[in-house]
Amino acid sequence: MQYTFSILTLFLANASAEFLLPTPPGRYNVTFTTGSLVDYTRNDTNAATPVPRAVMLSVFQPATCASTVSVPYMPNKTAEYQGPFLQALFNISADLTPIFTEARLPVCPNDSGSGGCSPVNDYPILLFSPGYIIPRLYYSVIASAIASEGFVVITIDHPGDANIITYPDGHTVYGNGPISPTPEEYTQLVYPRVADASFIIEQLSNATAIAEVLPRRGPIPFQTDHVAMLGHSLGGVTAVIAASQDPRICAAINWDGTFYGTLPPTGLSQPVLYMSEVNVTDPAWLAAWPQMKGPKLWVDVANTSHQSFSDVLTLFEAAGQDTAPLADLLGTIASAEIVRILVAYTAAWMNGAFAGKVGGPLLGGQEPDRFPEVSKVMKGNF
Repeated sequence: MQYTFSILTLFLANASAEFLLPTPPGRYNVTFTTGSLVDYTRNDTNAATPVPRAVMLSVFQPATCASTVSVPYMPNKTAEYQGPFLQALFNISADLTPIFTEARLPVCPNDSGSGGCSPVNDYPILLFSPGYIIPRLYYSVIASAIASEGFVVITIDHPGDANIITYPDGHTVYGNGPISPTPEEYTQLVYPRVADASFIIEQLSNATAIAEVLPRRGPIPFQTDHVAMLGHSLGGVTAVIAASQDPRICAAINWDGTFYGTLPPTGLSQPVLYMSEVNVTDPAWLAAWPQMKGPKLWVDVANTSHQSFSDVLTLFEAAGQDTAPLADLLGTIASAEIVRILVAYTAAWMNGAFAGKVGGPLLGGQEPDRFPEVSKVMKGNF
């Protein structure tokens, strides 16, 4: 699996004007709230001086509202850092900063005034862990699309490996991990992420913590008997390992992540869905496959690249950029189509897991014309 972009030169048109990202396609509108949770039992070992580990979250909740507003895709500090970071990291000559500074998400207004926003509470919760280096905000379009189908989606920044985290008070923390980690370094990065997931689940049932992150909800804890986890790249592996260590996580989805870490000797009983680029035979996944004792499915998606499982295609297309010259980097699938695929498979897998019976026409391969780009690689136990 590739964890880096190809080295190439981009010729982007001037994208200095604000542009609106797609409206979530599901039956609900979506609210968007950010906040942090501090784990006082663990120090952030990446900080210059020991401080408690603070995970930054974005919370996407299903809602009904009479109208939507547009909000920045990223805080200014994150967006202004992101462009130059990627340009230097991947030897890209064009200015990418406007792609991040000018993007806007359509969401329900946070006030309870003319927008008529009414959050839909207590839907199943999906934790989302991003790829290595990439901030959680780089998946907000996909997260909001999943939330619009009736899930509370919580995306997570993991201190130490996200390239930049901007906290509510405006201060920033920068990642200091290796640019190209070894397999051993990737494995070491997984387990603090797994601990972050368990910590967040604990805090979901903490009325005080929830009131701080979601002031409109107030001191009303979430039910944590319907929690699952998904992620992209290293985040997808995190989801699977977290499910193997925390029985409160009832299912996992990995988008195109090579397997690092180990499963317990007894294996993993929760359902696991793996979605990958086409024609990828991942030895690590082949080795882990027999240890997955519950329902399991591996599908690949044609015309994608590793980066297709993020917002990157949507960002470029919404900004009016021609993605054809970037096919080796981004794949050739349309942004709307990959979002539809990821949302449909996530919803089908998680709804089945929460109901205690994974299956149905889509997952069973009985709807081949619905998403012709998707092919089954392996399937078991359902």
